[in-house]
Amino acid sequence: MPSHRSRSRSKDRHSRRRDHSRERSRSRSPERRVQLPRGASPISEADYFRKFDELRVWLKEERGKYINELSSDKTRSYFRKFVKAWNRGKLSRKYYEGIDTSSAQASDHTAYKWSFTSKQTRADDNALRVAREEISAATNVRDHSFQAAASGSGGSGGRVIGPAMPSASDLTLAREYATEREEEERRHQRKRDKAEAKDRVEDMVGPKAVGREAMLEKKQVRRENNRAFRERGDDGLDMDESTTMGGGDSFKERIAKRDAAKRRHEHKDQERTMVIRERATAIREKEKATMDMFQQLAKQRFG
Repeated sequence: MPSHRSRSRSKDRHSRRRDHSRERSRSRSPERRVQLPRGASPISEADYFRKFDELRVWLKEERGKYINELSSDKTRSYFRKFVKAWNRGKLSRKYYEGIDTSSAQASDHTAYKWSFTSKQTRADDNALRVAREEISAATNVRDHSFQAAASGSGGSGGRVIGPAMPSASDLTLAREYATEREEEERRHQRKRDKAEAKDRVEDMVGPKAVGREAMLEKKQVRRENNRAFRERGDDGLDMDESTTMGGGDSFKERIAKRDAAKRRHEHKDQERTMVIRERATAIREKEKATMDMFQQLAKQRFG
């Protein structure tokens, strides 16, 4: 028969196996969701840029690291640890409430001490603080709207549901569509104006005959014109004798006009010839006076 010691050892082994299996089943069970402070929602590695300020403060205060002195891979590694601590609710409440970036100093980013910081006045500090508060307010409004959209979207995987900014192609298409609509509206307006004008004319003079009625009206008007021409007879053509038989004073008048034009032309030629002759005479007289002067000078000098 087995001894008391062997039985106790077997019981211990069985109990250890049960505890180990219980721990394994507990570790395989889904992790319970922790109630985070301030109603914050869990984050993931995709929230790296959204929680960058919290990560920067956490690195400085908890790990003594400056984020500007770390490589990208190292910063990502620290952010994974930050995500785990966040989702387990092990961080300070200020991280879940949100970091006020307006209170952040340049020393939070790097351990380097800038020389100009010692020369800053109180006015410079106030101006810098106001600028930080404005940036923080704008950032917080954007983050709140993002969280509200994410919470309202339910299980959409964190995707923001709502209108997006139109692209350049969308704006161009909208302008072209608006232009086409305006052109179409103008065409319809012109058609309506023409139809209204036609209706007004028909109201005043009656509708215009079309088809067989219009053809009958044209034939009737043509018959009436022919009848009126026949009734006038020879009196219908009113012409004078000079037009039908020729003659009259028209030929003599044309001859007289031709002679008058010829005389005017001859008179102009005579006037032009006289002017030319006068100019030639003046030039000859001037040349003669010049030659006489030269001859007198020659006689005086040479005898």
